[in-house]
Amino acid sequence: MRTAIAAFILFAFLSPLHAGEKAVKRPITLEDLWKVKRLGKPAISPDGAWVAVEVTAFDMDDNSSTTHLWLCSTDGKTQKQLTAGKGGASSPVWAPDGKSIAFVAKRAGDVAQIHVIPLSGGEATQLSKLPMTPSGLKWPGDGKTIYCVVWSWPDTPDDASYLKKEKAKKDDKVQAYVIDDALYRVWDHWIADGKRPVVFAVDTASGKHTNLFAHTKRTLPASGGSAADYDVSPDGKEICFTSESAKELGIDYNLDLYVMPIDQSRDRKGAGAEPKNITADNPANDFAPVYSPDSKMIAFSRQTTKFFYADRVRIMTHDRASGKNREETKYDQSCASVHWGSDTTLVFECEERGYHRVHSVDLKNRWPSDPISLRLGGKFSDVSPIMSVKNKETIWLRSSFDMPASLFSWRDKTSISIDHFNDALRAEWDLGEVKNITYKGADDDDVQMWIVYPPNFDKTKKWPLLMMIHGGPHNAITTDFHYRWNAHLFASRGYVVAIPNFHGSSGFGQKFTDSITGDMATKPFIDIMKATDLLEKEPYIDKTRTTAAGASYGGYMMAWLNGHTDRYKAMICHAGVYNWHSMMASDFVRARERPLGALPFGDQAKIDKQNPQKFAANFKTPTLVMHGEKDFRVPVTQGMEYYNTLRIKGVPTRFVYFPDENHWVQKPQNSRLWHREFFAWLDKHVGAGPTK
Repeated sequence: MRTAIAAFILFAFLSPLHAGEKAVKRPITLEDLWKVKRLGKPAISPDGAWVAVEVTAFDMDDNSSTTHLWLCSTDGKTQKQLTAGKGGASSPVWAPDGKSIAFVAKRAGDVAQIHVIPLSGGEATQLSKLPMTPSGLKWPGDGKTIYCVVWSWPDTPDDASYLKKEKAKKDDKVQAYVIDDALYRVWDHWIADGKRPVVFAVDTASGKHTNLFAHTKRTLPASGGSAADYDVSPDGKEICFTSESAKELGIDYNLDLYVMPIDQSRDRKGAGAEPKNITADNPANDFAPVYSPDSKMIAFSRQTTKFFYADRVRIMTHDRASGKNREETKYDQSCASVHWGSDTTLVFECEERGYHRVHSVDLKNRWPSDPISLRLGGKFSDVSPIMSVKNKETIWLRSSFDMPASLFSWRDKTSISIDHFNDALRAEWDLGEVKNITYKGADDDDVQMWIVYPPNFDKTKKWPLLMMIHGGPHNAITTDFHYRWNAHLFASRGYVVAIPNFHGSSGFGQKFTDSITGDMATKPFIDIMKATDLLEKEPYIDKTRTTAAGASYGGYMMAWLNGHTDRYKAMICHAGVYNWHSMMASDFVRARERPLGALPFGDQAKIDKQNPQKFAANFKTPTLVMHGEKDFRVPVTQGMEYYNTLRIKGVPTRFVYFPDENHWVQKPQNSRLWHREFFAWLDKHVGAGPTK
């Protein structure tokens, strides 16, 4: 594929309307969600003038997607397409001198490779000749080496041994796994073949590659394998990476950070320097290392509670000279996406009460700044902040319920939009009002809730209510633009959509998140009931047409509601937990011991108290059940158990099974079926739109 840069494509949105005409507004549709150009994490140029970003476009009819790279100037004046062709492109990284960009693309052959394109003009050239697909690129130091993540076997340190084993595995008439490990599949893929993610170094002059982990006992986490799992010091002398320190993965979990001198990581004799653990002071997870510009510090993320994914994530720093680790944030919420803005400044995001905010902290003066987001009014969510070390230009992705993620720049003490990928499409949408309210939930605590109204909402009429229950449970529905459970799309079909961030939700302080530990059902149930009470008191809600829907933990809550109330006239359960005992088939089993207060073979009475299956005798509500075969987090048998129980009891039900989807429905045409079934179920049982 030709990737010309000599004549950049200047991307300008020209309205097809004549002067003075206004766009005809219409409700948002499912097709619109798949027309939205979806932006990846931005990468800023060394001089702070440009941002490279992945832009993914979907073809719903073809059931496919293509990702290409674009350049946006940080002053918002120019938008240019960098790559083209069917091969796509991803993982952009800037050369240290800012004169070229490396990326991953499949231009020829069966394996994607690292390509480099000069900013001065010319063709993209293939650099690597890897036998496996690279990802997570880093390009530090003097620019002579690009680093990447690949999946390989620990006993195949070179290409010849890797290819031999790969061929033997493929040709073997027996494809069975003999498993001794406690963790053998993750999310939607198996890891029982023994492959693990490691870091390769690729020479930018010759394209030759070297496995930096070939002679160590370490790999990146088997559940990860991304750019966030490692970093290389700007001076090019050291690599810091995340690795599992647990003696038996799946039985124990303890991510630690390890450092290793790059020039000693391998030699001709195959004897390298064994990596050094720099976070042995913490028995829980340490991850996401990032070197400071002067290579003196490493920022990283830390949790201090084992087996609890919702433990508050702290921002830490490691002083390479003293070896000391220090916490740099004292927030009660979790922080993420840490980036150095200078040798003493960190920028990062923090989830706060239904929003994501951009923060910074000055390590020299030891004070955190006010979040940039709040200075701008605070009605958006801001994520993935990056800052140019040279000119302090700050870039991030901004979105809301109403706006797909878009690049923004902080310039002259104000924010400016620097891309226009979805402006024309957004101009067509007629979206209803979004309200952010607080009500009294369980224990008389404040609970935040979003309410999304249909377009052209008329409060003199009676509308059906849809209670939308989020997953986790230690997540939250924030005011980001959502592609799967889009509240505006649901509302556009004639429903008032209410989304409570019940007890256990993230972003409201660790006490609130931890308040359901040992009892996953009671407080969220009370919160949902009180939220429903609140909405049904409104004269515009027809309480004879109240419904509920949820996925994952939200699906768990559908089964729980079904066993504890008959007030909902229809429910939709996607990928829901139905039986904690059979959830022992999940990929991460041990992580549920703390939230539930016990494992199923331990205090069974405690588990049964929280188990929807134990209340099946009470099921009455018509329920649509949907699930994916490749869902290893909540195995598909959970949906089957629930559906079979409802069917045998004579409760109206329907099962939608996706053999090619995981915990989420991610393919365009599967999404079309999912939404068609979703709306048809509600329409059948309560109807859509208002009555007088």
